[in-house]
Formats: sequence, structure tokens, C-alpha cells
Amino acid sequence: MNAHHAEQQRNMPGPEADKPLRMVPDVGEHADADGVLRAYADPGATLTRAPTARKAIDRFMKARSQDLRTERIDLREVNSAEGAATLRVRYQQFHHDLPIVGATVQAVADVQQAAVIQVDHTAEVDVTDAPDPGTAQPLDAVRKNALAPFQVDFASAGIVRDELVYLRDTDRPPLPETDYPTASIALLKKGQKPDGALHLVHDLLVETTGPFEHFRVVMDAVSGKLLWLALAGKYVTAGLRVFMPDPVTASDDATVHGGSSAATLDTSCRDVQAEVAPAAGGRFRLDGDWFRCTDWDTPAFPQPEETSPDFTYRPYPADRAFLSANAYYWLDSFARYLRTLGNTTLNTNMAKVEVDAQAYDGQDQSEWHGTLTPPRIRFGEGGAPDAGDLGVIGHEYTHGVFDWLDAQHGGSGSYEHSVCDALPAIYRDRFNPDGHRRTETFPFDNNATDRWSTERRLDVPQRFDAPAFNGFGVNLRNSMLGTALWRCYLGMGGDSPDPAVRIAAADAINRTMLEMLLIVPDDTSSARGHAVSMARGCITADSSLTGGLYSKVLDEAFVNQGLWAPRPVDVYIGDNPADLGTVPSGVPFWESPDIWVRNNDISTGDNPELGHEPPVNDRPNFLYVRVHNRGTQEAASGAFQVEAFRCDPGTGMLWPTHFRSLGTVVIDQPIPAGGAVRVGPLVWTPQIADHECLVAVVHGAPDPAITATLNGPVPHGHLVRFDNNVAQRNVAPQLVTPGGKTHMSITLRGGLAKTAGSWHLDATALPDDSRVSIRTLTRVTRDAELTGCTVTEAGAVRSTLEMPGGGTAVVDGFTLEPDDRVAADITIDFSQHAEHLRLYPFVATQYQDGQIAGRMTIQITAVKELEDFFFGNPRSGELHVSTCPHWSRLGAGGKVPFLRAEDALARGYSGCAYCQPALHTG
Repeated sequence: MNAHHAEQQRNMPGPEADKPLRMVPDVGEHADADGVLRAYADPGATLTRAPTARKAIDRFMKARSQDLRTERIDLREVNSAEGAATLRVRYQQFHHDLPIVGATVQAVADVQQAAVIQVDHTAEVDVTDAPDPGTAQPLDAVRKNALAPFQVDFASAGIVRDELVYLRDTDRPPLPETDYPTASIALLKKGQKPDGALHLVHDLLVETTGPFEHFRVVMDAVSGKLLWLALAGKYVTAGLRVFMPDPVTASDDATVHGGSSAATLDTSCRDVQAEVAPAAGGRFRLDGDWFRCTDWDTPAFPQPEETSPDFTYRPYPADRAFLSANAYYWLDSFARYLRTLGNTTLNTNMAKVEVDAQAYDGQDQSEWHGTLTPPRIRFGEGGAPDAGDLGVIGHEYTHGVFDWLDAQHGGSGSYEHSVCDALPAIYRDRFNPDGHRRTETFPFDNNATDRWSTERRLDVPQRFDAPAFNGFGVNLRNSMLGTALWRCYLGMGGDSPDPAVRIAAADAINRTMLEMLLIVPDDTSSARGHAVSMARGCITADSSLTGGLYSKVLDEAFVNQGLWAPRPVDVYIGDNPADLGTVPSGVPFWESPDIWVRNNDISTGDNPELGHEPPVNDRPNFLYVRVHNRGTQEAASGAFQVEAFRCDPGTGMLWPTHFRSLGTVVIDQPIPAGGAVRVGPLVWTPQIADHECLVAVVHGAPDPAITATLNGPVPHGHLVRFDNNVAQRNVAPQLVTPGGKTHMSITLRGGLAKTAGSWHLDATALPDDSRVSIRTLTRVTRDAELTGCTVTEAGAVRSTLEMPGGGTAVVDGFTLEPDDRVAADITIDFSQHAEHLRLYPFVATQYQDGQIAGRMTIQITAVKELEDFFFGNPRSGELHVSTCPHWSRLGAGGKVPFLRAEDALARGYSGCAYCQPALHTG
């Protein structure tokens, strides 16, 4: 980035200082018919100067936001890239937290001049026609229609990636002049005509076999109809025939071996495409951006050359050229995959590699030669040929990855082989939809006939803390760490039946392993400490990459392999009745028995241990959380806090974007090892007519929740499953009118030692004719400094404070003894001028020695237009409307509102004989 600070040149703008130099046509600014600035071009860098290129872009985007109309839309920076002389920053538009495909603003600055030279704006200023995300059908509902176009011409088709996005339907991908080998014009023409509307779509990646290909398939998420499909990338230049992924995995038959008949081996072959260089001297060769097939090792075998880009051969041993095609394809695919993982150092240092697929004088051996320039890989032909097994092919190339990352971990003599085995096996898993022999690192090369090892697997039971560890060989030790890495993959989603989830998990763990190699110090020993260092490095890498999203999953996998002991204090909230804190938790994860609601406060005599009650809408309910400790040591009093959140399920349910805090409570009692404590209540006033999602998080330094470190929004399901500190319960609230008063109790809590307390009451959201009354112990109010509130009743034991709505109040300077508990009863006389169904929050925050010790929010919903509701009287069991002749006799507690009479009848109410005779059941 030093170029950002280079000395600026002084371009002469010409006689008109505010005009750009016309170095290309269409310089200057260009707006659309609505006046939106859509393009800006100043290639001479004469107008928008700043100290650095980055500041030039930032200033332009801020100063011209009204012209761009970007202040009206959700525009987020998604990437930046620096070339030899320019800096590019790209912004993506989002709506309801979903990207709008093609809606971007791209700004480019001249680095040396530190001036904006080009801006292109394709974002959607008007998104009023965007469908609501809640109308989207799930992937399973559109899967059949999405795969239907591939039923006739392909052996199989499956969805490997799904993104829910918005897309303006204005055009279609261009069609080829003639059919591609893997895609006919008739197939590529399928779909609907563009209608110009902003669609909510499932943007899918579909993988086919027979022939193998990737297609982009765009499905309308609301109607479930196919809009269009296209080849996912640039069409390849050469055809090859390769194993997919190897004969043993494809057939699930361990007896298939290198000497099997060509007919047997051919059933595992697929036609694929790969990029090769243009013909030289009229001949095409297996020579591309990253690999070149060559012959330098015995036995001599001239590498294939063809007059057309077609490298289709019968499988070895019928044709030895097949090994060159198979090795070239899988090496090229694997290398290009690794480059998508975003490791800058790897991508910068990767070099072209020469490959001899018929080498080592026919022995059963393969080797990476990183000391050569260019580096080389040679594959032996003994037993099952190594160039026929994706596991071996990827293993040797991963040794090169270690070299390019300058990570020295002992080669075959230490734990380098753990990554060299695990990373390719995890990559291979995406080509194994039936899940055959997933944990065999070299299924074909190490087949039952040519078996050379029983230890090179990713499911070995041996542990690093076993008494017999010192007697374990290097291969077994590598497989033990490889098994732990495989368990990480499974926990991160590799155990999912959904291929898209498995692929995302593979990308995540493989990215983590690459990052780990930049973090962990070089070590060539095979001692346990080296494996521990690499395992810890994975968690550190994940913390940098995701903010620790997978840290608990990784920890659990490494604990289960005996790399270290379980954490002494391990708190958890169960995700379902069978959950004992295991990470990740199973399905369902939204039925936590450790989160429950009571309709009445414990101060009224209610017993929280009686279990969950359906929440009552529009009045305070009382939320409890049970926190367990599966550790071996007691969790100290005051070391943890519980925070509860609510979320409208109609949103995308991204954490933390769509979640709202209900308050925080410090756990002021110890949690014994193997024991549990009840925390609460936290006060919650639901408003959703259907159901709400409640999430509870327990967090403390001995066992932090991943919510404390996450880098950005994540699906809430990841949060709940990947951290046993987090749990979810979906509840179905019922309605209630707030009446004239709303009442609740809050407990002020002492700390571990004597503390100076402060209590902040925020009623700014309430109309100013509301009145808040707080009754608590006189010892809290007697010596405190009061701001924004007054004492209206002073007693020897208890006193009452009052404050108006629309403002804030502070009770500051009271003292609480260790483990003190002081109840405060709060009554809110609600405004008569409130807006119907508007939400009015009241927030109470406790501080101990200047630090927040807890916060609670009372959410009050105004209900005024009574004719829209039915009202149940809990005492009589009758259902009324506001025009009932008995309406005036009903008190505030006798008016439980329902939007539908059916909801009240389902809860046991009977219609009033006077106002609801049709619903009267006697």
C-alpha cells in the first residue's frame, strides 16, 4: 500500500479548471433521466484530489451521495483491489439484508495522483417493487423445477450452492452459435422472457454428471418458476476423460484395483473440460496456466499431443496417456479451487508446476519436488497408479502449498501429512454425493488388492492423550491429527445431507487450515506438542477469519481427539431436550427447554419451575433461562452474564442484525460442576401475532460466547448450533391490552464486593403525559443523588419515586453489599395520547462502579381502536367486544385481546350471551 502515499504529480487541467481532460470519449458526468449520477470519468485525474487514493474515493462517495442517491439505499463496501497504478473499491447494494445482483457502485482512483478517475453506478435507486423476503419459498420447494431441465441429457444433477438474492430481470446471457458438448442451445434457452421487474430469486449453482458441468440456474423464489440458466463460467478449451473422482469411491467397491479391466474402470470415467494453451506447431498439449505435463523420469513416455483439443483416452492400463489427462485435470481443478479461498500469500506465490504422470520407474511412489525450478510432481504407476487417485494427486500438490506459504512442518516425518491428507479428502467429498468411503485418504491407490496401509485414514480412534502414544508411529500420528481436522469439517457442516452446506463447510475448514499455516511456528517434530500447536493455530485462524464462528466446533473436535482436556468451566444452555452441551448440537435446535416464559412475575407468588406458558402479547412477560455447567470446576459467582434477545421470524434472522436485546442479568451465584442455575426473570413484552424467536446467550471470560468476537452477521442457526452458550426457543404469544397501567418488578443486584450503584431510567420513548412510579427500599433512595425524578412518598422501609414520560432519570450513589438483592416495583400509567399499536419502550439500566451490571426493557404497545379486537375475561371465561353492554364493568385485567375470535375459543373462552351469542357455548 506504499503507493497510496506516493508523491502526487500536478496535472494541468487546461483553461477550464473544473473540466476533465478529454483523454477518452464521454469524460465528465452522466446522469440518467431521473437525474441520478450514473457515470463519472476523469482519466486525467484533474478534479477530485485528496491525500491518498482511498481518501479520494471516500470523499467522493460522501460528497456526491445526493447526486448518486446512495443516501437512500443500503450500500456496503464489499471489496477493494490494487493494481499497478489504480485502486478499485466496489460497493454492493443490499435490500432487506439481501444483495441485489448487479446493483453496485465501483469507484476507481489513480494511486499516484490520489484522484478519482472513474465511477460506475448501477445500483437500484427505486426498490419499491421488491418482494418481501418473507414471501420466498424455501430451496426444497423450488428444487424440482430447478433440476427439471437436466433430467433428459444428464446422468444426474444436484444443487451445490444456493443464494437468496434480488435480481432485476432485464436481459439474458448470450447464446452460443452452436451447441456446446455439455450444453445445447435448446437447454440454454429455457426459462421466461425478461419482464424488467425486481425479482427475489434463488441463484443456484447446479452440478451435473454425465457429462460433468456447472450451470447457474436462476429461480423466482416467490413463484418457483425458472427465469433462466447459463453455463457458470467461461467455456473450456479442451475435452478430457477422467475418473470421477476415482474408481473405488465411485463404485464403493474396494476390490477394484489398478489391474481391473478397462470396462470396469471405464464406468468411473466422466467427460470433463479443462483449459489448455493454444496449439503450438499445430499440436495441443496438456499445458495450461498452472501445470504442464512433461516426461523427465523413467520410464520414458512421450506426453500426449493432439491435433485438436481432445484428450479422451481409455483408462489405464489400456492407455497410459489417460494418467496424464487425469492428473492434469485434477491438479488444475484443485489449484484453481485453492485460489478461491482468498489466501493472498498462497495466491501470490503459486508457481506453474511440471507433472510426470508415468514416473518413478513404475514404482508405487509419488513425490513433490519443491527444490526444482519450476517445481515438479512425479507419480508412480505401481499397484493402482498414483495419477489415478485424486487423494494422492491433491496430497502431493498440498506439499507445494506448504512451500508457498513458507510453512515447514516436517514433510512425511511430522504433521505435514495430516493436512496433505485431510485437505484433499475434504475437497474430494464434494464429488462424492453418495458418501462412499469418505474417510479413506487414498481409496483407489490403497485398495483391498494393493493395500499398503491400514493407518492412513481420517477416522482412527486413537487419541493424543492415550498412554500408548509414545509407541505410535508417524503415519498413525498424522492420521490422528487428520481425523481431528475431518471431525472439524463434519461439525462445521460436513455432516449435512445438503451438498451446498457440505461445500460451504469444506471451504471454511480448508481456508482455516491455510491460514493456520501462516500462524503456527515451524516445527519438524512428531511430538504431541506440535499437533497441539497446529490445532490451536486453527482456532486462532478462525478467530481472524470469522471472529470465532467455528471456534467451539474446532475445540470440541480437538478435545475429542485428546489434544487437550475439556475446558474446566463449560457453561451451556440446551438446544433441545436431548442436548447435553455437545458442539455442534443436533436438530431441532430451536426447542430449548432451558428458555421458558411465565405470564406473571415471581413477586406475585408465581412459581417459575412450573414450566413454560404461552406468552401474552402486549403486556410484560417473564423470561427465565437455565444455565448448566458441564465442566469440572465451579463457575464463580459474577463470572457470567445472560442476555436474552427476540427476533421477528419474518426477517432474515441474521445475527445480530435482526435481534433485539431484552436485557442482561449477571449470574450472582456459583454454578457447580455438573449443576445448573435458573437466571431471571428478564421482562419481555411480545407483539408478534404469529410467533417469535427467543435467543439466550451466556457469556463470561472463562467460557466466552462467540457473539463477543464475531466479525459480521451470520445466520442465527449457525450461532445456536456452533456455540453451546447460545440457545433458541420459538414461542407463540397471545394478545393483551395494556389497560391503564403496566406493572413489573426489577431486582437491583450486588456484586462480588461492595459497589457504588447507579440506576438509569430511560422513558424518552413514552409520551410526556405518561407517569412512571418506582417503589423500592428507602436505603437506595435516601442518600442517592436524584436527577429527573422526585420522591413522592418516603417511608422508613420503602419509598416511592416518580418521573414523567419523555425524559430520563438517574438514581446515583447508593451502595449495595456483596450479593445484595433489592426489588424495585415499577408502575407505568400509560398515556391517553398514544398511537394505536405503536411500541413504546422503557429501559432501566443498572451500573456497578461505573460498569453496566444489567439492563431491562419494558415494551408497551398502545391498543386504542378497540373495535378491531375481541376481549376475553379470564375470570368469567367470556369473550366480549367493546360495544358489549357489560364493557364498562370489565377492569383492565379482564380484557385479554385477540385479533380473531377463533384464537380465544381455542384457549377455552366462550362468547358472551349478549354481544357474541353465536359463539356462546353455555
